[in-house]
Amino acid sequence: MTRRILAGILGCFLTSILAIAEAPAGTAAPAGAMRAYYDEPPQCVVVLPGPIQAGIVAGGRIAAALARQLSGRVARVIHPSELGRLVRAMAVDLNHPADVRHFAAATNCPALLRWQVLGSGHDNALVWSQKHLSLGAEIIRARDGALLWQATAVASRSSGDPPLSLFSLPIAILQAAAFQENDDTVASMLDDLARRMLGSLPDLR
Repeated sequence: MTRRILAGILGCFLTSILAIAEAPAGTAAPAGAMRAYYDEPPQCVVVLPGPIQAGIVAGGRIAAALARQLSGRVARVIHPSELGRLVRAMAVDLNHPADVRHFAAATNCPALLRWQVLGSGHDNALVWSQKHLSLGAEIIRARDGALLWQATAVASRSSGDPPLSLFSLPIAILQAAAFQENDDTVASMLDDLARRMLGSLPDLR
């Protein structure tokens, strides 16, 4: 009786897993630089902070990943940690256009990268697990808000395979649970996402 029940449960999970379309590891939507970017390419970009928490990861880690990848595209990047110190020292609020213009002039950094989380979460089907994150980002000119570049991207990581037998079912469950707790997976996904997103930004250093 117990074996028949376990077999039934296993069959249901296998059916559910096979019905889930395997998502690509990372994709990027069409994006790129606007004419204004080429007319006046910024040599410095400020990476603005986003939400404190973005579902599966802290917002500060997303901003840091974007800043790291951006450093390979423009001559100077004001990272989020440096930005916080400068904002406090200058007593400015970057939600106000006048303060943004003042900050840009004082730091000689004429552009800002702002980003938002479009989707974030994790799925767990007992023996299969997935994490996913999608972002949208744009670079704007500080003095007038002109759009210079924009992009969206999504990345995911998954783990788990249908168990070959009832005896391997507990192992598959443990592997899926361990994947959800693995922070290295999130770090890898963030770097992949930032690299794909900023791959459309011209390198004009």
